[in-house]
Amino acid sequence: MKYAQRYAITLLIALLSIFTGVAQTAPVLPTSKNKLVVIAHRGNHVNVPENSLASYEEAIKSGADYVEIDLRTSKDGILMIHHDATVDRMTNGKGNVSDKTWAELQSLQLKNPKADDPTAYRIPEFREVLRLCKNRIHIYLDFKNADVAETWKQIQAEGMENQIVVYLNKVPDYKKWRSVAPQMPLMTSLFDEVKNKDQLRYFLGQVKIEALDNIYDKEMVQAAQSEGVSVWLDVQSPSEGPEAWNNALQKGVNGIQTDQPEALVKYLNANGWRNGLSQNAASLPKKPSYQSLLDVSYGDAEGKQNLLDAFYPDNHNSNTKLIVYIHGGSWNRGDKSEFPKQLIEELVGNRGYMVVSINYRLVKEGQNLFPAQIEDVKKALEFLSSKAKRYGFNGNEFALMGGSAGAHLAMLYAYKHDAKKQVKTVVNLWGPTDLTDKTIRPDGSDADNTVIRFLGTPDHKAQICVDASPLLHLTKETSVPTISFHGVEDPLVNVSQAENLHKKLQSLGTLSQLELYPKEKHGMSASAAVDVFSKIVAWLEKQYPAK
Repeated sequence: MKYAQRYAITLLIALLSIFTGVAQTAPVLPTSKNKLVVIAHRGNHVNVPENSLASYEEAIKSGADYVEIDLRTSKDGILMIHHDATVDRMTNGKGNVSDKTWAELQSLQLKNPKADDPTAYRIPEFREVLRLCKNRIHIYLDFKNADVAETWKQIQAEGMENQIVVYLNKVPDYKKWRSVAPQMPLMTSLFDEVKNKDQLRYFLGQVKIEALDNIYDKEMVQAAQSEGVSVWLDVQSPSEGPEAWNNALQKGVNGIQTDQPEALVKYLNANGWRNGLSQNAASLPKKPSYQSLLDVSYGDAEGKQNLLDAFYPDNHNSNTKLIVYIHGGSWNRGDKSEFPKQLIEELVGNRGYMVVSINYRLVKEGQNLFPAQIEDVKKALEFLSSKAKRYGFNGNEFALMGGSAGAHLAMLYAYKHDAKKQVKTVVNLWGPTDLTDKTIRPDGSDADNTVIRFLGTPDHKAQICVDASPLLHLTKETSVPTISFHGVEDPLVNVSQAENLHKKLQSLGTLSQLELYPKEKHGMSASAAVDVFSKIVAWLEKQYPAK
């Protein structure tokens, strides 16, 4: 399978939006008769060449549930199966797979592990493998180098839509598969930055994945399973045997990938473990429990523009503290639903906060220009305060959090419009702070066009630019503790916006924490988001404790 560097799947955040999703149906793993699935790594290649049709036939005979195959593309566009990027190790030829035509690849012979076998084994085409496996064994498709649309077309042509899970090696392939074939179950390896069960839950809140491999910590295995994600562990090695199998079984995994599928199936059957080791269901972590009120109206703007979603703990009371989230989207798109489910579970279900995510009027065709958005934030907070006694939460103070455009509105409200001093802290996720700074939004740039569309003027010296700039309203009296997150390579909101805010807060003697991410752009990759989430929770627990 994957002895080279493993890639984690990264969801890049859309412009001025904290997180983005891809519309899709709910994918599920293929149905298997055994709860503990056995995956034959490159087929059963004990006596025949790996990734040959013969190895797949042997995997079927072994009783394995899946056969793992490696998909690549020939120079002339034929989808074919070969693990390595070159043909050197496994054939009598030399050179890169991608540099050879299908005719050239077909002329090569696969090297046979049995010297006395005279059979000439060939590199198979993807279509051949699909036909061989249909209704006989599922396919674990290690997606090495191929076109997603063409791959899906061939899968559909052979009626194999419900028999495949796709393992992703490259970042862009996640979005491609979710766009082209949203029902296809996907799998990847967990990246090194995710080191504990809490970080794993954050990760799974951002990446919709059906299976993960190579999680070696039992608590993390259980955490993945509690999120509905299967864990398949690789055990293949030259010394593979019962010790490796038992180690995997003790972790409670859902599947094992092996170089010895026939021996493993016999071992599992002999011990009555084809459905995994018996496991006390009560030992699995329970998902946090909380209640929700969706699409609550706080104003009279048309459509969904003045609606909010509220999430509150089961045991909420008049002391329950409120966190209000404001979505991003260049002030002309986005929705309250972008607030991550995993963060709701952590803040509400585990920590005991109440979280509210609000919509506001969006700029559309020259309508709803600023200050409509900040007026809606005021209206939403006034509405929440008025309902506190009736619904049982503390409506006298807030933590404000926002992503980009939403972060801008959160800061602007806190630093300029909070006459009652109800805002106790701000979480700023890559938000613009000074809209008068022309040096970081040159004419014709996306940054400049976005601000012009928002404010209705190209004049960066106009009073409305000052009115809309949180940085310019910071004083010792208006400032509140603020934590800021920003990508150093952000092309839309220059990192200097966060740096200047941090410096000014410090000069005023106000607590400020600045977290910079050198390789991130606008928004955060999933790996960075794990760190962002952890630091948000830590900041809130210190500056705005739930209890």
